[in-house]
Amino acid sequence: MKYPVSTFSWQGTDVTNTWIKTTEVENYSPITQAYAVIFNDKNEILIGREKGKGKWCLPGGHPEDGESLVETLCREVDEEVDVEIDNVKPLGVIKVEFEDAPNKPIYQSRFIAKLKKLLPQTPDPANNNIWERKFVPAKDINEYVKWGETGKAMFKDAIELSGH
Repeated sequence: MKYPVSTFSWQGTDVTNTWIKTTEVENYSPITQAYAVIFNDKNEILIGREKGKGKWCLPGGHPEDGESLVETLCREVDEEVDVEIDNVKPLGVIKVEFEDAPNKPIYQSRFIAKLKKLLPQTPDPANNNIWERKFVPAKDINEYVKWGETGKAMFKDAIELSGH
């Protein structure tokens, strides 16, 4: 099977991302991140960014000791964009390969989830910043989160899996 690939420069090195659609994300290691494509009931996807900074992205982050990937997601989306989620389903992984470490890939897990509840916004404990949050139509997601061919394939799979 041919997987979608994107290559870009990050901190002075070339990085290759490969999208792998799978429900068995736990079979990949090491998983360094867990992110969610969160849908509301209007077929919109939640994106966020630190207020006044950076690009729009999916909420999520790094697992802490002893956390499952779903626990990581729930904690991170609460901390970053102040939402509760449910109906979490594995979507796949992004295999990340660094040019300067060609035989040591890492993996980033991706899930889909449903919005359960919007909460009042609070500062992210990681940096004390409040995140902007925004729902965008699923069909427009690639205009906001620009992750190349791997992102396009991932969002296409997310929309299909969500049933929208």
